[in-house]
Amino acid sequence: MRLYYDDAYRKAFRSRVVDRREDAQGLWVELEDSAFYPESGGQPPDRGTLAGVAVQDVQADEAGRVWHRVAQAVAGEVEGVIDWQRRLDHMEQHAGQHIASGAFLEVTGRDTISFHMGQEVSTFDIAGRSAPTADELLRAERRANEIIRENRPITLRWAQADELASLGLRKPPQVSPPYRIVEVADFDRSACGGTHPRQTAEVGLVKLYAAEAVHDGFRIRFYAGQRARLDYQRRAAELDRIAATLGVAPGESGATVDLRLAELERLRGLTARQRRVLLDQEADRLAQAGEPVFLALPERGPDDLRDLAARLAARGVPLAVLTGTKEELGAIVLQRPNGDGPHLGEALKALTAALGGRGGGSPVQAQGALPLPAAALLEEARRRLGGL
Repeated sequence: MRLYYDDAYRKAFRSRVVDRREDAQGLWVELEDSAFYPESGGQPPDRGTLAGVAVQDVQADEAGRVWHRVAQAVAGEVEGVIDWQRRLDHMEQHAGQHIASGAFLEVTGRDTISFHMGQEVSTFDIAGRSAPTADELLRAERRANEIIRENRPITLRWAQADELASLGLRKPPQVSPPYRIVEVADFDRSACGGTHPRQTAEVGLVKLYAAEAVHDGFRIRFYAGQRARLDYQRRAAELDRIAATLGVAPGESGATVDLRLAELERLRGLTARQRRVLLDQEADRLAQAGEPVFLALPERGPDDLRDLAARLAARGVPLAVLTGTKEELGAIVLQRPNGDGPHLGEALKALTAALGGRGGGSPVQAQGALPLPAAALLEEARRRLGGL
């Protein structure tokens, strides 16, 4: 008998080991009666102890027998103790999902397709070809929390197949009868084998987050109960930190961030224009002699090297070989004007073959990264490519 079916609040019980088996995962025992919930319906298994021995997993087989994976052998009569904090969390999440799914159905007309309770965040998938709007998400969350505040009873009953049509279930059951029906009074009725509190107020709070597309609908992230409270505390603390950094009140943070981002975008545009001017000036200076340019620029990365090399080629420099730094490697860029000339991609491949690293490119432009500092890489490039 599954004792949690009728009493999800049962934290301890006595039973007897009636069977055992071993597999690659370890030792499993079956009990005459058990209050441990086996993983199913999107809800993870309970944890706890049997005769003081850790219960590491709980699973039901195809015949419905409940098996407990234990850290070491137990036999005879045993006392089972449920990890109550884990059970309570699962009760909050599962009831929170029922309430949130019922709210989504009421607000948007969308059914819940599936549910998964994660260790940190839980999700449920809703049907539909378009994402729920921010307003729909907010209205569903408000409705869910209204149901929680009203402290409606959450009741359990069993039903047979011939009763289904009259029950008005949110979705048809996926198991064989008899069906365990979980009802949030005058709001939601579902076939469910999971653990739930007795009243909606015990869920405390539900928080929904924006949906992301999945193959058959949209996935809603949510927190319920203590998870929702901790999420609120974390976000409030982070908002306070941001407000303190900006030197404004928490309620002014959003508008202040918008202003700062707009200013940052303006400065980025200004910096980009100044960068182009400086690169043009640098290219003008380096191109004056009209000769190949071999130059090590240790403080500069591949983007700068590419942009400068392109400007040199546009000014008629027959060959530009520039080296800089890419993370912990030396970066190199080769460029020449369009037209006849050496194949720089092949030349760089030959260099990387000799020195290690990677690189390649087209006849007129190539780039790569090699395990040499910029100055040493330039000397190797000058020695090996100087005759191009």
